[in-house]
Amino acid sequence: MLARDAENLFWTGRYLERAEDTARLLDVTYHGVLESPVGEMDSVWRAALDVAGLLDVYEETGRPMTAAGVSAFLVHDPDNPGSITSAVERARENVRTVRESVSTECWEAVNSFCLRLRTRDLVSDVRLQPHDLYGFVRQNCQAVAGVASETLPRDDAYRFLRLGWNLERAEWTCRLLRVRQVHLQAPGFHEWVGTLRAASGLEAYRRHAGGSMDPVAIVQFLLLSDSFPRSVFFAVRAAEDALRELSGGTNEGRPLRLLGRLRAELEFAEPLEILQSDFEGEMLRIEAAIRAVSSAVSVEFFINLHHLDLHSVRLVAAESSGLGSGGVSTAGQDAP
Repeated sequence: MLARDAENLFWTGRYLERAEDTARLLDVTYHGVLESPVGEMDSVWRAALDVAGLLDVYEETGRPMTAAGVSAFLVHDPDNPGSITSAVERARENVRTVRESVSTECWEAVNSFCLRLRTRDLVSDVRLQPHDLYGFVRQNCQAVAGVASETLPRDDAYRFLRLGWNLERAEWTCRLLRVRQVHLQAPGFHEWVGTLRAASGLEAYRRHAGGSMDPVAIVQFLLLSDSFPRSVFFAVRAAEDALRELSGGTNEGRPLRLLGRLRAELEFAEPLEILQSDFEGEMLRIEAAIRAVSSAVSVEFFINLHHLDLHSVRLVAAESSGLGSGGVSTAGQDAP
């Protein structure tokens, strides 16, 4: 398929996953604030921005670290490419340009979601009924995922969509664990529950571990579970499967080698050793590895190396250094 169409589908998956994760994070944060001391409001919303990868961007705006300011920024700020509305709008535009590569049902699901989101009074929703708004976003993102899964043939279009979806999910869950690691190791039961809810994993974790809220068990579940679809390992493995299919069933290509190396490290990782070592540094390393894969995918599949522009050079440099672009990536901001 055309490189441009492949890139559109890859970023559609990332945008929809980003919108769903942001909505879930805001919902969990909103309810967590109700149980937190007044003096901790600043740190709670700062952590939410950090999980979204947008803390530095928000601080540059000079806005106060308040519930109203952060929520508006993450939900409907038109100048924030990582906001929910920006992500949904971009996903719709991407799918519109590849109508011949997706089912009518898939296009209708994305288009209807975007149009209904436009009709909502988001300012009022954020202020008066945030839980309803975030539920609306989550349910529609999941509906699109379900329609895509049930109506798209398992061809390259679906593989690029799945690849983007899972790379975004893996990086998000990794950031969630890193930012909330202090809460995971603290005695606060509600913080542990909130972390699992932010990954949509509370019920699954309870079935897996019973009533235990042991930090090692939580990290093992969200980072290394081979059965929970939002764990870092599960998402990395799913992305690797999609990438191998795109590579014709071979293990060739730099993106697949990078992803295979990361999957192997996670597959044989020991959660207790990770927690007892430099946990934050380890999570940052995994995040950088995921971003390096995304940059390598862009170089291998989307960029004409005979016509490298400045943006492409930045992607190549990021992939080579293993540093990526961080948070809501530069690639994500410039992508179609």
